[in-house]
Amino acid sequence: MNIIMERSNKTRSERAQLGRKKRNRLIIAVNLVLLGAITTTVILTYNMKQDKSGAELPKLAAVHSKEPQKVDAGVKKTNDGGPSDQKKSPNTVKPVGTEDSKQNQTNSGKTPNSGNNKAVISGENNKPQVLNADSNQKTKVVYLTFDDGPNEYTEQILNILKENEIHATFFMIGTQLRDNQSSIERLLKEGHYAGLHSMSHNYNKLYKNGGSSHFIDEFKQEQALLYKLTGFKATLIRAPYGSAPQIGYNFRTDIAHAGFKMWDWTVDSQDWSYTGKPDKVVQQVKRQIHRKQEIILMHEKKQTVQALPRIIAYLKQKGYSFAVYKPDHHIVANFGKDTRL
Repeated sequence: MNIIMERSNKTRSERAQLGRKKRNRLIIAVNLVLLGAITTTVILTYNMKQDKSGAELPKLAAVHSKEPQKVDAGVKKTNDGGPSDQKKSPNTVKPVGTEDSKQNQTNSGKTPNSGNNKAVISGENNKPQVLNADSNQKTKVVYLTFDDGPNEYTEQILNILKENEIHATFFMIGTQLRDNQSSIERLLKEGHYAGLHSMSHNYNKLYKNGGSSHFIDEFKQEQALLYKLTGFKATLIRAPYGSAPQIGYNFRTDIAHAGFKMWDWTVDSQDWSYTGKPDKVVQQVKRQIHRKQEIILMHEKKQTVQALPRIIAYLKQKGYSFAVYKPDHHIVANFGKDTRL
């Protein structure tokens, strides 16, 4: 009897174990099915989102590339080698600074002579012309520009330009004007353009104060100082470190309302980074030159002086005419393609 009981208990125990194993296997199978379904759902959802975002991308690009169109009063804005914040742009915008040609005069009442710079491109009916807008243009034009002067290299650069009978546009730092007044006077006398590059060239002062006011104050201060020293009222400026990304739409509005025009560049010689390496400077220029109109960014540095004759020779070989900035033949050459500047 005991044997029979033991066998019966054993049988029940084995059946219970088998039942538990079956249930466990069933639970595992169900979980695997659920996991597979969830994984499939996630993958499908992700792919659908990717497809949707891919389809919408061109629209978004178009939206962000368009700046709105109607200008209110001057607003503010900051951003460049660091922060940026491009805003919307208005629709009925009048080019500002049509008086540039009157304002831009020397003591003798004459605008700087362009010498042999017959290639200066003028806008039709004095309207600003966007740089490189005319693909059918036959004349290849290059503007040599020099930042961060005047200094000990200004005279050497002027000598090279004079030897080659060409003219250039200089963007000068305000704190260096007084100590180099004779170089500035020579620069103007020989037909070059004296542009503005701020008083301090200090990124934090110009862009980190939450608006455009300090930036504009510095350029107005430099404009007044240059006029006091030479009688020349400059209206063309170049933003230290370039106008993008730190100068957005509202910031540009304030610059335009202040009566300034603003240039960036199409070719960066990177001479500022190649100390003692003029060959590298020449290579950078050669690598980037290809447009009908070019504005070359250079600085008043030793390696630039050493590279300049070769750069000029190369540009001549490529068939470029050399031009100097003229307010009455203004072309639009800012990164924002803002026709007010």
